[in-house]
Amino acid sequence: MDAAEDPVAVVACLLDEPWDRRWNSLEVAGVDLVSIYTRMEGCTYTWITNGGSLHERGMATVRFISDEIERVLPELAEHDSVHVWHRLHRMAQLMVAHNNAPVEASS
Repeated sequence: MDAAEDPVAVVACLLDEPWDRRWNSLEVAGVDLVSIYTRMEGCTYTWITNGGSLHERGMATVRFISDEIERVLPELAEHDSVHVWHRLHRMAQLMVAHNNAPVEASS
């Protein structure tokens, strides 16, 4: 990523991947990749919508997903669309590195 590039814009570009029905039953190393993909997509959408900001619980989910993907990547075969899972991992890394924690409302 070029230093001049906006991380939110980069992640938004990486998000654009069509769903492949073959992934519906894809489980690798005990990890249900459908769940990982769906949870990551939700966190990413929220992060982008909030201009690069996600609350701590959401970021904990992103870090968990990143760890799960790291565990799964060496086990994937080419026909498992390895590029998709590398892309999701990159998105998680960018979100963790560039998250702007939301300001807590005070009363």
